[in-house]
Amino acid sequence: MKMRIVRQTTLTAVLLAILALALLAPTLVQAQSSGENPTAVVNTGALNVRSGPDFTYSRVTVIYNGQTVSLLARYYANQWVKIRLQNGIEGWVNSNYLRTSVPVSSLPVVGGGSGEPGPTPPPMPDPGPNPTAVVNTGALNVRSGPSINFGVVAKVFSGQTVQLLGRAPNSSWVRVHLSTGVEGWVNSNFLVSSVPISSLPIIDTGGPPSSGATAVVNTGALNVRGGPGLAYAVITVIYQGQTVELLARNQESSWVVVRLSNGTQGWANAGELITSVPVSSLPVTGAPAPVSSGTVAVGALNVRSGPGVEYNVITAVTHGQVVGLIGRNASSTWLQIQTPSGTVGWVNSSYIVSNVPIDTLPIRW
Repeated sequence: MKMRIVRQTTLTAVLLAILALALLAPTLVQAQSSGENPTAVVNTGALNVRSGPDFTYSRVTVIYNGQTVSLLARYYANQWVKIRLQNGIEGWVNSNYLRTSVPVSSLPVVGGGSGEPGPTPPPMPDPGPNPTAVVNTGALNVRSGPSINFGVVAKVFSGQTVQLLGRAPNSSWVRVHLSTGVEGWVNSNFLVSSVPISSLPIIDTGGPPSSGATAVVNTGALNVRGGPGLAYAVITVIYQGQTVELLARNQESSWVVVRLSNGTQGWANAGELITSVPVSSLPVTGAPAPVSSGTVAVGALNVRSGPGVEYNVITAVTHGQVVGLIGRNASSTWLQIQTPSGTVGWVNSSYIVSNVPIDTLPIRW
């Protein structure tokens, strides 16, 4: 009888131990799994996650400064690593823009190398252009934030190409990556972009520093321009009684930088505003270089894909329209322009009244 009781007790203990191990197994597996995946923190404003280990692969998503991801593997041929986001999405990023918890070289290799077996890398897709933009003004400040109130970190010049990383919520400023590796913000009005600015991911920095000063429009309608003068393009229009925020002024206090309630920024004539503080008390900021522009001087003008009548017509502009001037051909007989809708093409220079000498424009063909 005692032996039967001992056997039953032993059997019960074994069953309880098996049950406890079964309950603990998922936790142990999860702990082991989490321990196998080192992590990294994004160390740049915005970082594209791509479907393969190179810039030529399509973008899967975007991750942002301070975001933590899991490290899965590295590519044998370059500095790209495979990551997993918290939402389960996996993809490839350039490890130069990560702070990793372990050396990248310690990650398992994907794609072979040194004869070691490894998964075959995904097939290379048809290469497509990364979002880029060409500077469309003489010189453009690259700033540490999306406003002229932020400090200048670099300059880019007419014809220079930059990579587009993201945009401010109102699309008036974009974050760019320069060929030197510098990143910062530029005013999108002075770029010719390869993609619609609105298609870029939003990078919300919380807004630029505020002066606390305001003004009320004291005229029927007031143009807000890209710079302090009538030679600058009109960004938007504000109306009598409308309140705007005052951010800065030019040296002469004749123009002020304003910010609208929707976040749009630009320059307005100080003489048409009733200000809450003396204009002279605002911080002084420099003016951006004027954008080269021209006015159509004929009833209708074809915009073509190249500098000559043998090229296809892609759109047309009409009398009185103002277009941005990007460049010219070597003989200055054709101009590369950007239409108000954003289309880039070529027109006969004989039918454009330019605000700058045509031969000062960069040669594009």
